[in-house]
Amino acid sequence: MDENRWLTDLKKRADQTIFRDVQFTATMEERVRQKVRPGTRWVTCSRKLALPGVVLTMGLLLWFGLPIQEERQSAQHEGRPSQQETQVPSLLPGGQIVEADLWKLSPSLSSTYHNQSFSYLGEKPVRIMTDQDGFYEGQTQRVIWLLNGDYAQEVEITAYNTDGARLSLGSYEVMDRLYDADGHFPSGIVLPEPGKWKLEVRSGGKHLGQVFVEVKKGIAPANRQLVGPIIQQYLEKESDELEWLGKQREMNVELLGVEAPDAAKRTVYAWVKISGSNSSALSTPMVFQIVYNGNAYQVTDFQIPEDGSNYKSSLQKLFPPKVLEQVHSRSKTK
Repeated sequence: MDENRWLTDLKKRADQTIFRDVQFTATMEERVRQKVRPGTRWVTCSRKLALPGVVLTMGLLLWFGLPIQEERQSAQHEGRPSQQETQVPSLLPGGQIVEADLWKLSPSLSSTYHNQSFSYLGEKPVRIMTDQDGFYEGQTQRVIWLLNGDYAQEVEITAYNTDGARLSLGSYEVMDRLYDADGHFPSGIVLPEPGKWKLEVRSGGKHLGQVFVEVKKGIAPANRQLVGPIIQQYLEKESDELEWLGKQREMNVELLGVEAPDAAKRTVYAWVKISGSNSSALSTPMVFQIVYNGNAYQVTDFQIPEDGSNYKSSLQKLFPPKVLEQVHSRSKTK
């Protein structure tokens, strides 16, 4: 019987013993062949010993084969991260879970309902529809809330930011269906600081859902487009405090900040340069009050810092800290 046939018969016999689950490689077989080749007497005896011979041979296979398997398993184990390592979330020093995992911004999605397309932020049961430019610090943002599921007739909105600030945004009565939502209601939201905010909806004192949004620094494009031309037109015609500049005026208005606590009011901070027709000029920060009069927005008042020794103190009274930094920076380059 040749070696191949003998090994095949040996494997069949081994499958009938405790070695039936052992897997053998070509290297392991070659090691057995090397043990057999020095003499044929061992092979002949193995036919007589039958099962004891099989056990002895399998012992040889295990003796020479297992170290190879163990080395391969060890190498594979070192080459890939353990299951425990891949399941553990990223942590900050002290064991705090990474902020991004907890404050992930809500996705911006689009859908179609009865052939009408609409876009929104978040996922059911709480979503919002708002201006595509998003939220800007200290400026009113009109929002339409979409609710699904089981909720009370009146809900409460609370905002939280990553610094731990909590801001109550009021209670609202839920109206009828809108698109694929079971109910909806409009609101105006003002978030005072840039960064990530969680807008949470509670119904009957219980958590219903939330939307995560990013509040940006600066002036919202809609406010910039609104207040810029209004201030420009006002300064061109103002005849009380700016009469000394003459009637023909060339000007440049650089917006520094806008506070919009509601839809009807705006406080605008700007750096204004005006060149008059009589060789006079003005370059200074200004504060404007803009109010909706029922038909249009208009400037109702403006203020300029005092001259001389009162200049710095009047600046601090007129401008909030975040705008005051821009004023100081602008003063150095004027």
